[in-house]
Amino acid sequence: MINYDLQFENDVYAGGLQDIYVMILFGKEYQGTFVDIGCRHPVFHNNTYLLEKYGWRGLAVDLEYFTPEWKEERPNSKYLNRDAFSVNYEDEFKRLNLESSIDFLSIDLEVSGERFNILKKVFETGYEFKAITIEHDAYCGFDETEKIPQRNFLQERGYILVKQCEWIEDFWINPKYITEDKYEMLKQV
Repeated sequence: MINYDLQFENDVYAGGLQDIYVMILFGKEYQGTFVDIGCRHPVFHNNTYLLEKYGWRGLAVDLEYFTPEWKEERPNSKYLNRDAFSVNYEDEFKRLNLESSIDFLSIDLEVSGERFNILKKVFETGYEFKAITIEHDAYCGFDETEKIPQRNFLQERGYILVKQCEWIEDFWINPKYITEDKYEMLKQV
C-alpha cells in the first residue's frame, strides 16, 4: 500500500500538484529521473524541483533565461536554454545515462500544437515514461490541436489517464511500471 500522507515541510512547487502526485506514486525515498520540457524557473511553479530536492535528477528544457539560477538551484539537473524542438532528446538522454524507462515526463509549452508535437518527438527516442503530465490548455480552445490528439496518442500506447483537469492538463501512468493499486489510489487523492 502507498503512503500518501507524505510530509514535505510545506514544499509544494508545482502549480497543479504534479510533483506531489509523482512523490505519491514513487515514494519519498525513491530517487528517480525526469524530463521537464517547458520548465521555466528552477523553483517557482516548477514540476520537478521537489523531486530534485529528494534526490532525483534529470533534464530540463526551456527558452526562458534562467541559466544562472538553474546552475545554482538545481545542481543535479542538466538545463538546456533552447527551443524544445531543437533538442536531440535521444542524445541528451544517453549523455545523462538515463535508463530506457524514465520515471517522469513533464511537458508544459504555450502554443497550440507544440505540446503534442514535442510529445511525439520525445517518443521517437524509443524511451518509455512511467508517469507523464502534459498541459493541453483546452480552456484556450486547444481541444483539437492538443487534448484530443494527446489523449489518443497516449492511449494507443497503453498509457492510462489517472488525473485530469479538463481545461488545463492530464496526468498519465504507464501500467507496465505503475501498479493498479498505486494509480487507483492516486485517482482518489
